[in-house]
Amino acid sequence: MPRIEIFEGMRVRYDERGPKDGRALVLAHGFGVSLEMWTPQMAALSAEYRLITWDARGHGGSSALEDSETYTMPALAADLRAILEKLDAVDGAVVGGMSFGGQIALQYAVDYTEGIHALILSDSTTRGPTPPDTIFRPSEDSPGAVGSMYAMRTRPDLTPDLPNLKIPTLVIVGDHDEMILSGLDRLIDGLPHRRVVRLANCFHGTSGQRPTAWNTAVLEFLEDVDEEGALGEDIVR
Repeated sequence: MPRIEIFEGMRVRYDERGPKDGRALVLAHGFGVSLEMWTPQMAALSAEYRLITWDARGHGGSSALEDSETYTMPALAADLRAILEKLDAVDGAVVGGMSFGGQIALQYAVDYTEGIHALILSDSTTRGPTPPDTIFRPSEDSPGAVGSMYAMRTRPDLTPDLPNLKIPTLVIVGDHDEMILSGLDRLIDGLPHRRVVRLANCFHGTSGQRPTAWNTAVLEFLEDVDEEGALGEDIVR
C-alpha cells in the first residue's frame, strides 16, 4: 500500500480506489484502528467516487511521532489537508470520518471550509463547553495511542463554529450509542444544512455493524446534495 511524506519525518499510508476523475470521497478512521476499518465501504463507495482512506499519525502504517503534544486535532486536520494536496484532491472533496475520524473531519471543515463539497460525521459530535475528564484508556501506551488520546482530550470545542458551516452535512448515529447521544443535539442543532440518519440497533461503530445501511445513507445523501434536494429530514433505518 502506498505511502507519502507530508512533512519531514511524517509518512502516511493511504489507499485510493475508484475512478481517478471521480469526486474525491475521503474517510478518516476511528481511534486505535486503521484504514482497513473502511473495508465494508470500499466496493460500494468506490464504484462512483474516488475513495481515499488513510492511517492517521500514530495509527496503522503511518509514522508515530514521539511527542504526544504534537497530536492535536488541528494538526491532524492539517495532515489531512497535506494528504489531499499531495493527491490533488482538495477541490470539491467530500470529507468524512467516524468517531475520532469524525473529529478530524469536523476540524478540517472548520479550518479549511472552502472547496468542501459535503461533510459526513459518523458516530461523532463536538466536545462541548468543558473538556472531558477521560475518554477511555488505550490498550497500549504507544506514542500514537497516547498522542491520539491527548488530541481528543484537548480538542477545541467547535460547537460555536457550527452555524457558520454552510456545507451539506450528513450525521449518522446509532440509536444505542451512549458515547454520542448525550451530545448529539448540540451538533445537529448547530448545523444549518444537515441530514440525520439514525441506524436502529446500533451502538458505537455503525459503519461496521450495519455497513449496507451506512453505505446507502451516504450514497443517497450525496445524490441529494448533487441534485440540491432537501436535507433536513431525520431518518431512521
